[in-house]
Order: sequence, then structure tokens, then C-alpha cells
Amino acid sequence: MIRKITEWSRRNYYLATGILMFFSFPSYDVWFLKGFPLFAWFALVPLLIYVRKGDFRRVYTASFLAGALGIFLTYHWIGDFGNEVPGGDIVILSFAISLLAVVFATKILAAEFLSRRFERLRPLIYPSVWIVVDGIQSIGFLAFPWTYWGYSQYPFTAFVQISSFIGIFGVTFIMILASTAIADYLGSALTRPLSFRWMLSIPAFRRLLLVAALIAASVVFGALRMATAPAGGENGRLKLAIVQSCIDPWKAWNSNKFTYLAELERLTDAAMKEAPDFIVWSESATLEFISYNFITGNMNPFTGEVLNIARENKTPLLTGEIGVLEDRYGRRIYPQNNAVLISEDGEPVQTYPKINLVPFGEWFPYEKWFPFIKRITESFGASSFVPGSAPSLFELKGRRFGALICYEGIFLRLCRRYRVMGADFFINITNLGWTHTYKGHMQGFASAVFRAAENGIWFVSAGNTGYTALVDPLGRVTSSIPILKKDYLVGEVDFSMNRYTFYSAAGDLVLYASLLLLAGLGAVLIKQRIHGR
Repeated sequence: MIRKITEWSRRNYYLATGILMFFSFPSYDVWFLKGFPLFAWFALVPLLIYVRKGDFRRVYTASFLAGALGIFLTYHWIGDFGNEVPGGDIVILSFAISLLAVVFATKILAAEFLSRRFERLRPLIYPSVWIVVDGIQSIGFLAFPWTYWGYSQYPFTAFVQISSFIGIFGVTFIMILASTAIADYLGSALTRPLSFRWMLSIPAFRRLLLVAALIAASVVFGALRMATAPAGGENGRLKLAIVQSCIDPWKAWNSNKFTYLAELERLTDAAMKEAPDFIVWSESATLEFISYNFITGNMNPFTGEVLNIARENKTPLLTGEIGVLEDRYGRRIYPQNNAVLISEDGEPVQTYPKINLVPFGEWFPYEKWFPFIKRITESFGASSFVPGSAPSLFELKGRRFGALICYEGIFLRLCRRYRVMGADFFINITNLGWTHTYKGHMQGFASAVFRAAENGIWFVSAGNTGYTALVDPLGRVTSSIPILKKDYLVGEVDFSMNRYTFYSAAGDLVLYASLLLLAGLGAVLIKQRIHGR
């Protein structure tokens, strides 16, 4: 029995990548798990050693299986969206895991294909292919830039600082570079009897030392940046009250909305004792046509009460709503997932319709060609929103902020665009209660740390069930509410800590350099093929 297990492990050790991947990504916000992201630095090593041998079918099969295992263990909560339908979780998980595993395996296959033709460039090819595919994964209807490898490092604030120069793509590049260097070294060292002197003399060891020096320099830079950052001042502060009311996303809205509103009002009243300048509720706090009802004069008791809360407290309120987009004839109405700013006079003054809708869950633009898919998504409780067309900044007490709805915090280009437009801070209103896991909340929040550090401004996360927190321009969490706890948070955003960053000015230069490298290698291969004929 032991021999069989040993033989199986020897043949399938690449599956260790899937298990290490599970350990690498955030799951619970507790201190003893914050060291687990260190696994991400070598999680890929078993697979990268395995795929160096054999044909490309072996490469793709092993990569797909290892990826599917890791993705299932890490993102299994995605299936909870279909829990209300018998077998719905299995359908969603099967589709999501298969799709993400194909993306994962494609990265390895493409990188290995190029590396075997340009062996000396292997250490650069793997991270270049990886982040280029990540970049592709962030565009189009199926955009889902949730799974970036670099997000695993969000607890290591000193290392996160390098993202202010190279962004999350650069952070991911360094991590995949490190995994490749470790795999190359171990792959070379294990090809012959171990000799300490020989192991220190091979080229792979020198490359490993260079990568280690790069990582060390990044950490030292980050530590110095944090140590020398200004502590902030008394001027330029905004006091926020964020309410986490833990509304059940699966209960019928219409029959429970006044109960939910009473809880929101109770928590808001408690927060108002600390005299905040601004109140923030979550994405799903008020699923009504607030701004449309106000504009058309078709006020209902719920909308009136929401507006009255801002008016009585004489404090602006940001919350979620169902927006309305009319056609040019005013005859057909399209719903949108909106953030709405209500003034201290109790009037909706500005809205932002979510641009990056969740594929299948919030919209399916191909209903005309695939009506059966639309029917399936609706049976799971999916929405039928239409996306907004352009980002816009909100004005508040002389400051400007970019609103992000649901998972828009993972869309780095949108956040950078807000910063270029002049945003002083981000506010992300979201609802991850449907995930039923701490893991889903923490993975969603990890990107907030990077968006703050990349752009040098505050990130305010306002979740229905969490993770509600204030993140300063260095990516440090200054205050938070535990996940799944009904509570409020009152904290200050100090704008004197804001700073301009190289990344917000220059963008994803590491990604563009990787594209150029791969384009150049592709051109060489094409030229070789032509001359070979």
C-alpha cells in the first residue's frame, strides 16, 4: 500500500501545486494565517519541474489538473451563487473551474512552448506569458481579474509598496519569476548526484541569487517607504461612518426591506453620535429606484425614508440603488446597478452606474443568440442590468472620489483612470454575503490594498457583510469591522497622506514590456518557420 502511494506521488507530484495554491490565497483575517501567502512563492514549483519533460499533451494535462484542483480549493465559494437551485452549485462550479483551469493551463503551455525554443529566456518568458494572459483576462464580457497571483501578498505591506511603481502585474511578474528560478535550480540540481560545490556553481543558482536580490530590494524599498512616509496632519481630514448591516442576500427584498431599513437606521443613528461628515451604506442596502423615483416624483414610503435619514442627520449619504436608463424615446426602461449620492438636504444629486458587471450574474449581452443561457442564469437569480458607459467622479465637501460597485475594485484600469481624473479616494460598496465564506470576502478585499498603494490614495471598503475597512495610501488597514458582524465604523480619511505614484502616471509598463518581448519572440519564430520552408 505504501509503495503504491509512493509510486502514485512520484508520478503525480505536480498536483502539489494545487494544494499549495489553496494555502497561498487569503481565507481568514487572523494573524496566524497571514504568513500562508509565502506558499505562493513556490506553489508553482512542482508543476514547473514536472512540465519540463514530456510532450505538450502531458504539459497541458498536468497543468489543467493541477490548476483545476487549486482553483476548486481556492474559489469553491463561487458555486454558492447557485445554491437556491437544486444542482445549481455543481453547474456553476463545473463551468467556472473548467474555464479558469483552461486559462491556467494555457499560461503554462504557452510559456513552456516558447521556453523550449528560447531556453535562455525561460526565466523571463514564464512571467511575461503569465501577466499577458492576466491582462487579456481583464477585458471583454468574461473579464474576471480576481485570480491574479500577486493578490496573495496583500498582508505583506512592505512588499506591496513596489506596486506603486509596477502595479499588480509587476508584483505578479516578480513572483512568477521567482517560481521559475526556483524550479530551474531544483530541476538542474536534481539531474545528478548532489554535490554542494556543484549546486552553488551552476548558472541556475546565480539566477536564483539575482531574483532573491530583487525581492530583497523590493522589501527594503517598501520598508523604507513606510518608515519615511508622512504621518499626516490635522487639516484635510474627512470623517466617514460606514454601516455593515448584514442583509441576507437570499431573502425576498420586498417583504423584508423595511426591517432591513430599520437596522440600517439604528446603526446609522449610533454612528451619528461621533459626528461623521459622510455616511456610507453598502451596495445592496437599498435596492430601490431612489434617484428615478425622486426625479419622476413617484416617491414611495421606502425611498422617502431613505432620503429623510440623510435630511434629518444633515449628512450626505452614499448607498446602492437600482438605477434606470431610458431609451431616447423614454418608452423602454433598462435597470442599472447604481451608487447614488444623497445630499444633506435629502436629495439624490449624483449617480454612477456600474461599468463592469459580473458576467452571467448581472448581465448576459448575448441573449438574442443564446436565449437558453439567459433562462438558466435567471433560474439562478441572476439580474438583467445594463452597464454604465463611463466613470465619473463624485464631489463631496471639496473632495472627489471614485465609486466602485461590487467587484470593481479588482479592475485596476478603472481605478487608475479615477486617479488620473483627480480622485482623492475610492469608495467600494459591495455585497459578498452570497459567498457564505470568509474566503470570498478576503479574496475580494485583497485587491483594495493594492489599489490604494498603486494610486497613493485612500480606499474605503463598505461591505454588506464585510470586509468593511479603511485602507490608507500605503495599503495599511487602519480600521475595520469583522466579517458577518452587524456594526458600524467611524474613521478618518487623511488626505495629507495622499501622494502621486509612478504607477498612476505611467501605468502597466511591465505588462507592455512583456507584450513586446513575446511579440519579438513570435516574430523570430515566424521568421524561422518561413526560412525553414
